[in-house]
Parts: sequence; structure tokens; C-alpha cells
Amino acid sequence: MVDQTTTIVIVVLVFVMIAVVWLELRYLRRKSKSRRARAEKRPEELQDQAHNSLITTRAIASTLADRSGIRSDEVDSLLREAQMAYGRRNYRVSIDLTAKAKDRLAALRSEHAAQGDLAKLAAPPPPESEDEEPTTKQILQKGYAPNLIQSKFAIALAESTIGEGQTAGRDVAQAQTLVASAKARFDLQDYSAALSMARQAERSARGEPVTVSVPPPAIPSAAPAAPVVPSTSKPSPAAVAVGSACPSCGAPMKPDDTFCRKCGTRVVLANCPACGASLLADDAFCRKCGMRLQR
Repeated sequence: MVDQTTTIVIVVLVFVMIAVVWLELRYLRRKSKSRRARAEKRPEELQDQAHNSLITTRAIASTLADRSGIRSDEVDSLLREAQMAYGRRNYRVSIDLTAKAKDRLAALRSEHAAQGDLAKLAAPPPPESEDEEPTTKQILQKGYAPNLIQSKFAIALAESTIGEGQTAGRDVAQAQTLVASAKARFDLQDYSAALSMARQAERSARGEPVTVSVPPPAIPSAAPAAPVVPSTSKPSPAAVAVGSACPSCGAPMKPDDTFCRKCGTRVVLANCPACGASLLADDAFCRKCGMRLQR
């Protein structure tokens, strides 16, 4: 009787162990299948990320090389290695290499900004022989207005950063508005304001909080006057605001006055009498509201 009971117990234990092993194997099989499914899906996401990183980094490197002369053999080498890793489907390695290339480009950009965009122009030119004529580049370099090059570079850099922000899914609406305003100021030759707004646009495109500050428009300077020759001719025209006093004698001026009623000095308007927009000395119409100006 005891032997029979022992046999029954052993058989029951064997069945229980078989059931436990079967359940555990089934659980492990499901878990392995789930892992395999995730592993098959993950490379696709990594591939898209690696592809986008390669395109974005190449665009930044090309923009900096074409518009500001910033080039790096180290960055080119990293991009080549990233492309090779992408071709071998080592997407994680490709992403890491493009990240290193971006960091290096950011460091080069910071160094360039610290040195100043006019560092090369400020360097003394090489000695010229008496027979050599100045090159076109040397002539143009002498005529650059303050902040012209910096603002042009900053606008290009902001546009590149906006493209990078769009690829990353960031909201770049504020940055696009600031870039448009910077371009408008650049067209008006207000390079200081264009530089300030372009830098704000770049920070906004990177996702940094920006408190928009719009510099007041600069009053463009009039064209250089001809050499002063002693004569009885009237003084050259001077820019005055609407309703201000004559710059020569201080007599009050009306908005539609072209000559001073007291001393005869010819004046030109610095601001549009209709909308208050800044005017250049040779403007015949207001560039903002289209009003015809009396000159």
C-alpha cells in the first residue's frame, strides 16, 4: 500500500514538473518573439535617424564652407566614416559620428565668431609693388560698411539653423519671422539691426527662449558731399525730421517745407510725413507707404 501511494505521488510530481516546464517554455517563446519583433522594427527607426543626421550635418558643413570659409578635414573624415557605417547598416555608429561632426562644426563656428568676421580684413595687406595695381578684392574690402559681413553671415547661419530645427521637429515660426525682418533691415542697409535680429533668429531656431528686441531703425547717411568750394551758393541739403527746426539757423520748419524760410537752406526729409518710415536722401517715394516726396 505504501509503495503504491509513493508511486502515485511521484507520477503527480512528474506531471506537475512537466506542466511547469511547458508553461515556462511557452512564456520564454513569447518573450523571444516579442524581442525579435522589436529588434526588426528598431533598425528602421535608426536608419531614418542616421539618414537625417547625415543630410543635416552635410548641409551645415556646406553652408559654413561656402558662405564663411569654415572648413575642417576632421569633419570631412567623420562624415566619410559615418557614410561608410551607414552603408554597412551600423546606424548607431553613423549617428555617433555625425554627432561628433556637428559638435566640431559648432566649435569652429564659435571660434570664428570670437575672432570676428572682419579679422582677415583687418590684417595688414601684403606690400604692393609700385607697378602692381590693387585687385578688385582689395578695393571692395576697403569699402565694406560696418557689420555688413557679420549680418550677412548671421542671416545665412540663422537660415541653416532653421532648416536644422525643422528637421528636428522644433517650432521655428518665430525664427522665420525674425529672419525675414533681418533681411528687410539688411536691404535698408541697417546692418547693425539686421545682425541683432539674425542672432535672435538663430537662438530661437535652436529652441532657446528669446525675448524679441527690435533695434530702432538707423537713419541712413546721405551720400558724401562734394569738396567745399568758397562761393555764395546755398548750403547743401540736410536731413531733418518732420516738423523740426532748420539745422542751419534753428527756424521752425513745416512738414512740406523744402527750403528754410529764414536762411534758405535746402532740406530733405529723414522720415516719411505719412507713415514715419526712415528715408534715404535720394528717395522720391516712401518705400513703405508709397507717398510721393517733395525733393
